[in-house]
Amino acid sequence: MKKKSTHTAHLERRHPTTSKSSPLPLNYIQMVEEVFSNHFDQALQAFQAIRPQSRFLAAGAVFAEEVVTSVSLVSDSHLAATTVHASADFDPKASSPTIQDLLSACVDALGTVWAAVLDAEKPEALANLAEESLSALDNVPFEWVAVDSNNRKIFVKLDKANPLLDQMADDWLKSHDPNYAESLEEEQAKTEKLFVTGPSSLTIQRPGKKKS
Repeated sequence: MKKKSTHTAHLERRHPTTSKSSPLPLNYIQMVEEVFSNHFDQALQAFQAIRPQSRFLAAGAVFAEEVVTSVSLVSDSHLAATTVHASADFDPKASSPTIQDLLSACVDALGTVWAAVLDAEKPEALANLAEESLSALDNVPFEWVAVDSNNRKIFVKLDKANPLLDQMADDWLKSHDPNYAESLEEEQAKTEKLFVTGPSSLTIQRPGKKKS
């Protein structure tokens, strides 16, 4: 099955400027989704008992001054969704940190937030996560909060954005604007050039452990 193009419309930016963005490569987005599905396998199964057909959906983009990634828990049968966003300052002219370094730290930061709200051993927390209101969730960042991830400052926040709605808008644009899909592919190609060796393997760091 052909992988759908990633999109950036729903991404929550920390630096609200008008600079253009380049979506992350599709294979990287798919890798992030697989990592989260595997890491939270038991919790996801428990949540699916409450909200059938739930799955992780990732997105990300590179802007002139930041890298933004997100991982959402969505369901085709419900409009309600939960999205965790991560942002890292990025200087495309600097040799370090690389975009891979920043994205790896963002993935770990996203995983830390998800671990706090998606726990198979806490059925009440799963029920709260299924609620449409943010007020049902405790101890989560509703505004941008700086965290340390892989010795880098990453900013995270959680909201109820549903990327499936944005994907519907993207699909409409593709079908009505013949230049939209071509432009998106060109921007993705630009981002791929930032990956020196291509997307590498990803893991989510477990709480209390440091990567070697």
